[in-house]
Amino acid sequence: MPRCAGRRARPSPAADHALGGAVTAALCGSWDHEGPCHFPHHTSTRADGDELVVTIRFDAPDDEVDEVRRLIVGAVRTGTLVGSDGVTNRWHAVD
Repeated sequence: MPRCAGRRARPSPAADHALGGAVTAALCGSWDHEGPCHFPHHTSTRADGDELVVTIRFDAPDDEVDEVRRLIVGAVRTGTLVGSDGVTNRWHAVD
């Protein structure tokens, strides 16, 4: 059953893509992984003033939903991800 989690963040430039990478790394072990995601998901962002509204749609068995939500919150709260270009992207979790 599809689920949804939402967070807010204040990003540095281009951090919107890094937020999705951080969520993928948390749920799949790496943002650059082989094969399908362990927990199929999609991360989208939209601007709201100087903040991003981050929406993560995911699929997980009922008994793993709380763990997936914990991983998502942790990923957004980390506030940093080094991209494939070696650039460190930063953001600040708002909630």
